[in-house]
Amino acid sequence: MQGVITRVQVLTHPVVIAESFGLKVLLRAIFADAKETFLEIVRRCAEEEAHREMTEIDLLRTVKCFIGFESRVGEIYRRLSEQLSGAPEAARFLATLARQEEGHAIVLSRVRREITRGRIWKKSRDVHLGSLDAFEARLTVHEAEVCSGVTLDRALDIVEGIESSELNVTFDTLNACVDMRSRARFERFFVMTQRHLAYCSEQIRALRARYGAGTTRSA
Repeated sequence: MQGVITRVQVLTHPVVIAESFGLKVLLRAIFADAKETFLEIVRRCAEEEAHREMTEIDLLRTVKCFIGFESRVGEIYRRLSEQLSGAPEAARFLATLARQEEGHAIVLSRVRREITRGRIWKKSRDVHLGSLDAFEARLTVHEAEVCSGVTLDRALDIVEGIESSELNVTFDTLNACVDMRSRARFERFFVMTQRHLAYCSEQIRALRARYGAGTTRSA
């Protein structure tokens, strides 16, 4: 353990540490990783105490679920890009989105490998899992629709629906619910997501202005 207060100081004053910060902090400090600081341990213990009455969800399983969603969304965008080749700018936009979704899945896969003792709390497990179920249902409908072919206007509607859907809402919530250790590992993904959403919004506005509504249909 590093920082102003080190493991040696903790072992020298165990009673003071236990009385001031609690037994959990004392034990965590004694067995802490060399890169951790005493302040991080105190904060993490306080965070766990604050969430003591909340339901804990399997973080690794949750991240794995999102990896699957990102891959399926990427496939939807890839199919739309191929089908809308008659509108080159739109096709390039959709192909870019497909690559970005693939990148999101890769980053989440790395996050999943790095999380070993990650925890997530939510006041209601049903609310969290309900959001995932709702997105799963919506995604299944979009996949079937895309297979049948859609207009460019409808394709953009689908993109807007996906990007403003439960997937992003739930992941935003996830960021606020995960513990400090895991939140740091999610940081890169959340930065990517914000850039991705901004790009989508800008390009959809430009494409609607260029092509108008409902005139270009996929093959």
